[in-house]
Amino acid sequence: MSILRNMLSAIVLLTLCVSPALAEVNSSVLSTIKLSHAPLDIEVSLTGQRIYVLDDQGDLLIYDPEGKLMDKLKVGTQVNQLKVGARDDVLYLVNPKDQTIQVLDLTFTYKIDTSTAPIKGPADAPVTIAVFSDFQCPYCSRIGGIIDKVLEAYPKQVNTAFKHFPLSNHQFAAKAAQATVAAQAQGKFWEYHDLIFKDFRNLNDEKLDEFADTLKLDKKAFEKAKADPKTAERVLRDQAEGQRVGVTGTPSVYVNGQLVRPANFNGIKAAVEKALGN
Repeated sequence: MSILRNMLSAIVLLTLCVSPALAEVNSSVLSTIKLSHAPLDIEVSLTGQRIYVLDDQGDLLIYDPEGKLMDKLKVGTQVNQLKVGARDDVLYLVNPKDQTIQVLDLTFTYKIDTSTAPIKGPADAPVTIAVFSDFQCPYCSRIGGIIDKVLEAYPKQVNTAFKHFPLSNHQFAAKAAQATVAAQAQGKFWEYHDLIFKDFRNLNDEKLDEFADTLKLDKKAFEKAKADPKTAERVLRDQAEGQRVGVTGTPSVYVNGQLVRPANFNGIKAAVEKALGN
């Protein structure tokens, strides 16, 4: 008992002697969203790219991180609470009066810039499949073959645009992206793209040079383009755009600006059919 008493006394003494950690907290208002009506609830998407506000008029307001209104949906005045689901585009709406929880699936259509992206297929096609991809991603190495099958099924109606989204955990993904931009300057993007994905598990600096030799690129121009800061900026712009449109992994496939799930042949084909109005 005496040992136990001594231990308890020591714990009490330590508790009294250790002062609580204090920190000075400063705050500043980053932005203010001005609403027309009183808010009832607010949720932020998992990626932080959308802010959902439910107001007392039964409207669901969707804002971007800068506070710009993206869209407004009427959900009814009986809804008084909302929650974001496991995906950014799924919301749960709580209606206590009807004792219901409605699962709302949102479809966002984004304007994706393909002006500098390499395009495969007719330039004037009414449907564009934009693919955000990483050159060391195993799934990305297979998506190209799936897209090619879709292009074969719609030879005059569909094209595809490649968008760079190298992941930080892949050592050579960003370097590979910059190398393809340099190859694109010599009209060999897709050929270089295909060589990378055939050997993506063994990527290194030597391989990137080897691919350039295989395609008989002008090596001096190739190296100069790779080292050009504008090349890295091009890749970073694609990444930033991907983050803006909700890309969280690769490959992410968008048909006329709408994210496709699942991104397999049937899923992409169904999205193309919808875009064509079929």
